Amino acid sequence: MPDRPFTDWHTHVYRPEHLGPVWTERGVELVGRPGFGEADLDEHSRVMRASGADRFLVLGLQVARMGMHVPNDYVGEYFAANRDRAIGVGSVDPTQPGAAAELRRAVETHGLQGVKLSPPYQGFHPHCAEAFEVYRTAADLGIFLMFHQASVFAPDGCNEFAYPMLLDKVAREFRGTKILLAHFGKPWTHEAVELMMKNPNVYADVSTLPVKTWQLYNGLRLAIEGHVTDRLLFGSDFPSFDPREAADQFLAVADLDLPLPIPREVVEAVLYDRPFDLLLSS
Repeated sequence: MPDRPFTDWHTHVYRPEHLGPVWTERGVELVGRPGFGEADLDEHSRVMRASGADRFLVLGLQVARMGMHVPNDYVGEYFAANRDRAIGVGSVDPTQPGAAAELRRAVETHGLQGVKLSPPYQGFHPHCAEAFEVYRTAADLGIFLMFHQASVFAPDGCNEFAYPMLLDKVAREFRGTKILLAHFGKPWTHEAVELMMKNPNVYADVSTLPVKTWQLYNGLRLAIEGHVTDRLLFGSDFPSFDPREAADQFLAVADLDLPLPIPREVVEAVLYDRPFDLLLSS
């Protein structure tokens, strides 16, 4: 159990009408809750307080092909009320006209500090021209790029665009831009670690992995051997998972009785010792 406040680097906010049918129906099918759980602004605030997550990254997501649209203004409203303890991350869909312009508007209006993209959900190759227009805009604005570069649950998702190593070209061409890889690139944690070893501007959060013990264990062992644990961040993926329960499960990986253990100091550092300026500094 967490013995002090921690930071949750992967939390969502949305209203039911933002989700579209895929998230609503698959949420009920997979976890018994529409959209994987309640995540409006009041519920987010309540859960963060109750869980002990005193700081958090809050994000939206826009996936035109699946009818999901969390407005950047909605994320911006919540970020404005929590600037002392939050990182605000908007979203645009590079497949849609005006994506780069909307990113600029959202950042200049609300001061958002990152943009969430999802090649396998949004259905674009990370090297396409439309995506690079968004990357250039993010670089010009001085914000970080956050990618869902991991497997997806939606039947119409494009796992061929999900491989972490597809971001190597992005990391090379935008050395001054920090890149946050959501979900540790699962199930391709080996690729994620190799990407991080090669590119010091790439970070990863471990959201959703605390319930996937074997993937988490292997990913952490690879990160230890690759000397990149200092760029791993804890995340719950709220509302899919409760932050305190996810933190408990994450800490428990240090208790596994295996020949190559995960040192407790490693998991505690990931949970407790990751300042915001890790991603926000230049």
